[in-house]
Amino acid sequence: MKKYLFYTIIIVFVSSAFAKAYSQETLDTLKIPRKKYRATRIYDAPKIDGKPFEKQWEGVTTGANFVMVEPVNLQPERQNYRTEFKIAYDDEAVYVAGFMYDENPEEILRQFSQRDQINVQADLFSIWINTYNNGIDQTRFYATSANALGDARSTNGGEDFSFNVVFLSETSIDDNGWYVEMKIPYRTLRFPEVNVQDWSFNIFRRIRHLNEDYSYNPINITEGNVNQYDALLTGIEDIDPPLRLNLYPFVSTQTDWNKLQSETVFNAGMDIKYGINDAFTLDATLIPDFGQAAFDRVVLNLGPFEQVFGENRQFFIEGTELFRKGDIFFSRRIGQRPTQRGNLGLEQDETVVENPRSADLLNAIKVSGRTSKGLGIGVLNAITGPTDAIIEDSNTGDIREVRTEPLVNYNVLVLDQTYGNNSAVSLTNASTLRDGSFTDANATAIEVTHNNNQNTVRYFGRARMTNRFLSDDTSTGFSTSAVVQKITGNWRPRIEHYFADTTFDPNDLGQQFRNNYNNFSFELEYNRFLPQGIFNNWNIELDIDHNRAYNPGIHTGSRFNINPFFFTKERFAFGANFTYATESKDLFESRIDGLFTNYPARFFMGGFISSDYRKKLAIDANAGINERLNDEQLSYDFSISPRYRFSDKFLLVYRINWFKNDGRLSYVTLLNDGNGTRSIFSRRYDHSVENTLTGNLNLSNRLALNLTFRNFWQRSDFAEDLQELQASGDTAPSTFRLDEEDNPDRDFNVWNLDLSFRYRFAPGSEVSVLYRNRLNNVEQQAQLGFNDSFDNLLKEDFNHTISVRLSYFLDFNKALQVINKNA
Repeated sequence: MKKYLFYTIIIVFVSSAFAKAYSQETLDTLKIPRKKYRATRIYDAPKIDGKPFEKQWEGVTTGANFVMVEPVNLQPERQNYRTEFKIAYDDEAVYVAGFMYDENPEEILRQFSQRDQINVQADLFSIWINTYNNGIDQTRFYATSANALGDARSTNGGEDFSFNVVFLSETSIDDNGWYVEMKIPYRTLRFPEVNVQDWSFNIFRRIRHLNEDYSYNPINITEGNVNQYDALLTGIEDIDPPLRLNLYPFVSTQTDWNKLQSETVFNAGMDIKYGINDAFTLDATLIPDFGQAAFDRVVLNLGPFEQVFGENRQFFIEGTELFRKGDIFFSRRIGQRPTQRGNLGLEQDETVVENPRSADLLNAIKVSGRTSKGLGIGVLNAITGPTDAIIEDSNTGDIREVRTEPLVNYNVLVLDQTYGNNSAVSLTNASTLRDGSFTDANATAIEVTHNNNQNTVRYFGRARMTNRFLSDDTSTGFSTSAVVQKITGNWRPRIEHYFADTTFDPNDLGQQFRNNYNNFSFELEYNRFLPQGIFNNWNIELDIDHNRAYNPGIHTGSRFNINPFFFTKERFAFGANFTYATESKDLFESRIDGLFTNYPARFFMGGFISSDYRKKLAIDANAGINERLNDEQLSYDFSISPRYRFSDKFLLVYRINWFKNDGRLSYVTLLNDGNGTRSIFSRRYDHSVENTLTGNLNLSNRLALNLTFRNFWQRSDFAEDLQELQASGDTAPSTFRLDEEDNPDRDFNVWNLDLSFRYRFAPGSEVSVLYRNRLNNVEQQAQLGFNDSFDNLLKEDFNHTISVRLSYFLDFNKALQVINKNA
């Protein structure tokens, strides 16, 4: 029955998706006039020095008459702050010149930053290029007034700054304003092999000290998304897509040491980018090195779900937006903690000599791109090696190995067809193939996003199926999502439904905390986009959630939430959150399937402020209080984060977060006796403090020192009066008592410090040095305060790391030119 339901949903979704014919009339439906600009072919390339006054620019058409994006949407630009640009091209690249006039050039903010760090206190210029003129995809190139550069891929208005290509950008400033020159090689773009290119584009400017954004083609922020508002770019003719083969060889060395031992390893490998054709790119990493990836922000996890960390490995960050379709791919599963690391089957007198924390990634490749007809295709494959724990018998000295993770092959396939008004239908499949008797898995998702002809209403649907191939059976699960929302105007209602059965489990290569839900939601948002009084913009959002379990079909809780947000003309933001949640039933806290826990209703109230980052000193702060009604649980948190910009080159940001949660009814342990398995609970009292410090010293836009420090402390104290969870979901006093060795109290303290040096000595090439030290300490005691726990932490042995990495960019086309020239 489930199988037929799944296929029925697929047929309905696909039929509705293709009910409308493919259309390129994006701007017509949005009722915005579409500007047209003609690029000029040149035969003598300009010098890229940020001074676009050479003779090569003289005959190039000037684009002008920009329109404000924010705060007064669609208002013409001020003449004293006008923007002009020129676009030229030759057989190798597109060239862009920007002229950003400013009657007060001394007020132009110029905070230094590194690549892709564009949201700093500096003015901004950007060209957004859509080589397929489809209103969906853009490649964006940025330059700041402090001469930093950035690049991103954008789909439907979102930005992915993990996209990194090699292009040139330089800026300059004088008494009339500031200027930019860019050289964007064709190898950085995907475009069809035709005589006359059909491209679209937009130019974006941000004047930071005026708090104003402008664009060449008008953007109506109340309708659609910014990618739908491109101007037409004509005149680019008779260019040939180059061989897009870029090599990034690297060498690295890493030394780890503490008081007892040290180890040094050397590594060499290569990242490869190869343009298969005009639309598709292959990315591969051979003998990958992730030694300088950022540390994970670990906390004490006493809940029923795993702690999840964001991706820090560059290969799995860059160019993966297509693979997020269907929400069944989570890249941290690749090279994750071995699945059997905690199931070693130790015998008496056996000790663990070695037990790897993660599987080694052997290699990974991905192919992605989109055809001229709007079909996006993504293929990802990664292989991790086997891991073995080494166990020793302390009496006999015998050694044995236990395989904790086999050789694993991970595969993801995505097909994504765009059509109509910013609409798309996609099919995603993710498979996990493990060697030997370990469990294999497969997940499939189909997803539809459909906008109506007027581009005012969006319909979203998703259906997912998972299969886990166990030793004696196959576990199959299903999940669906449906959303209808208004996407234009001030009032924007939204209706949602989310469903998952009890066997839906995408976690072999995906990530989902829970299943067994049947949830409904209604959202109503009012947006004030234009300035009103002291405000640049403001909005208020109302959310109503009604949550149910699929099996048994019980009401698990409802929630009513109001979120106001305000942003003043002086760039001061503040907002609040008010939430009332009804009595709820938690299906997972007990750790026993089918046994839920009752929790009383609760009320939460919180708010935040964020001051103007243009000033040298700015402050972010938030606070909240959460109270269970007719219950002793009470929690409150507070955080404050001052930031001080000592100069345009040096920024320091400190943050402290203080949290206290008293009296939460929480799981302690499972009791197994003649009466079956029972769940033991107690009141838990948590107290945590997190301190973080980040410092950025940008000696230039290519040379930087960065400091990241984090100390997290948590104390969790369980009440001695234990309770047993009943079938009704309530608890009753228990006579069970814990042994001292089973004491659930915890004092958890962790320290991480990273100090890095990066020097980009040539386009796409850099040398980086990382020093890292770390400490962690977990104790079975809850009487310690922060100071005592910190003293104990510093008594532990520091683990130190020094890593040096050199990577170099090799453009195969340039190499061929040199070879042919010397032949």
